[in-house]
Amino acid sequence: MPKELSNRQKKVLFSIIENFIEGKKPISSSEILKKSNLNVSSATIRNDMQKLQHLNLIFQPHSSAGRIPTDNALRLYFDAIKESFSVSSKNIELPQEYRFYDINLMFDKFSKVLSELTNGLVILELPDSKYVYITRAVVSDLTNDFYQITLMTNLGLSITRTVEKFGFPSVKELEKILNDGLVGKSMHEIINIIKSKKIEEEKDIRLINLYNLVFLLVEEFFRNKFIVNGLARLISTEYFNTKEIIFLSKIVEEDKLKVQLLSMKPFDVEIKVTIGSEFEINELKNFVMFETSYCYNANPLGKVVILTFKYSDYKRIYSMLKEYTSRLSKIISKNL
Repeated sequence: MPKELSNRQKKVLFSIIENFIEGKKPISSSEILKKSNLNVSSATIRNDMQKLQHLNLIFQPHSSAGRIPTDNALRLYFDAIKESFSVSSKNIELPQEYRFYDINLMFDKFSKVLSELTNGLVILELPDSKYVYITRAVVSDLTNDFYQITLMTNLGLSITRTVEKFGFPSVKELEKILNDGLVGKSMHEIINIIKSKKIEEEKDIRLINLYNLVFLLVEEFFRNKFIVNGLARLISTEYFNTKEIIFLSKIVEEDKLKVQLLSMKPFDVEIKVTIGSEFEINELKNFVMFETSYCYNANPLGKVVILTFKYSDYKRIYSMLKEYTSRLSKIISKNL
């Protein structure tokens, strides 16, 4: 917060921000007096607004209009919210339907609920492969010609594939081979082992089949890196132009854009934001991105991002993201 701002001027600024977020229209000095508890004259409010404008915290779209907060003002507002939450911990009761421990379903449910509560596009990065270990392999007779193979992990994530029996040993033998070779190894370790093997030089057809099978199973984990929800909800707010909507659609469809967004800040359980002009992407100048990480014990597993209109309810988004991500981390750490 700029040192040259008095407590009253901070209140005026935050009142402008909160009223603009609520009404989406420029705020006048008379509205500040009406909607705040400041016991001062309208002339004092106008003087304060002139100073805020001089500090590039608000601007006037035209001479007869009220004021609109700038990205710098939104940054100050977010920092104040973050500080207030660090002083007084909030506790939110989660909906009953969130309380289940199938991790595959939980990630999808988590992102949907968060999107519904914040009206944002939620991007959830699936767990870092270094912390996902195989705990068990199960092979079942599906039909006369096919096996069903499931790999289970320490986080409760599972991968199931159907494969043709031809070229593989019996159910019990195949299950033993997979358990002996995979249990205790991370997904990251397994994929590196497979890539280091020169399968084309292998003579034994059974080994070739096994390498290809394991690669097929583990590759499934790496194929889907993100869960995304909320695009339709976000664009239904009608705050965005065609170019921005097209870019949002590309974010949903293209992993490289998601990776670009998520790499802007390092892993951190602290909630951080990127606001408007802080993006290096022109199509995101009207957006804010809230970002944090969920953990397994002390290890950050993946990021959670909420992308939404930059003039949104920061207090609500911050509180929901903080509480839900904290609960997700606790569920993963204590129940799996």
